Amino acid sequence: MSVIRSLAARSLRQTPALCHVTLRAAPAVSLQTMARRTYAASASDATVPPAVEAPKSEKALPPPASQDPRLEMLYATMPFVAQYGWSMESLIHGARSLGYPSVAHGMFPGGEAGLIDAYLTEQRKQFAQLAKEKYISGDLQNLSMNERVQILTSLRLDMNKPYIQKWPEALAIMARPSNVAMSLKHLGDIADDIWYYAGDRSPDMNWYTKRASLAAVYSTADLYMTKDSSPNYAETERFLKRRLDEAAWVGSSARQLSTMLTFGAKSMLSALANRGGRF
Repeated sequence: MSVIRSLAARSLRQTPALCHVTLRAAPAVSLQTMARRTYAASASDATVPPAVEAPKSEKALPPPASQDPRLEMLYATMPFVAQYGWSMESLIHGARSLGYPSVAHGMFPGGEAGLIDAYLTEQRKQFAQLAKEKYISGDLQNLSMNERVQILTSLRLDMNKPYIQKWPEALAIMARPSNVAMSLKHLGDIADDIWYYAGDRSPDMNWYTKRASLAAVYSTADLYMTKDSSPNYAETERFLKRRLDEAAWVGSSARQLSTMLTFGAKSMLSALANRGGRF
């Protein structure tokens, strides 16, 4: 009996150690490794035409880390956007490349708008990773708040470059009355994320004015970039710097804020109206 008790006690003493080893066995994936991943889609269906590749200097969305069918569908669809736009046709080609039936586009409620919604949601996650990488590497240290905001705003705009030729089409879809709430949510998230990773933690009314002002600046720069034909979008960078320099982040009055928001909204709606919402 004493031998049995001794063996049981030894087993109990060893159990925590085994658990400890198991928990530490999984290696951590660094932010740098995650940010360097790039996505290269290959269509398995020979009848599906190849997607138009983005320039090598422009990174498309990296591959999903999970096996979520909706994410797989998103990443399979994106290479076709450059050729077919933000359309049901792109979704159908994406589904076929995965071996799914064409009705799999139902994974995105709202069709084209659902695709854009999913794309922006995933872009937000990737932006967070890239912003953290810049912070860890020290790229944002010893800079003024305005300089950090400009770097991060440029970084976020750059993420649309692989799809910039079709981005006006996405803006037109987002401008539809049924999609305005979704569009404003994503715009607010973008402005909030930029300020957050720039280091802003203001607890007063400036928290709202800064984000609303930046949202207006970002939306105009986003639209400006779709018409920019300069090398590496240099004119967009200059346009963005001018707008940020003009914005009075700290102590912005309600009148100044209203003027900026009105300018941003009118610029976007005017451009869409001039093109008739068709691209």
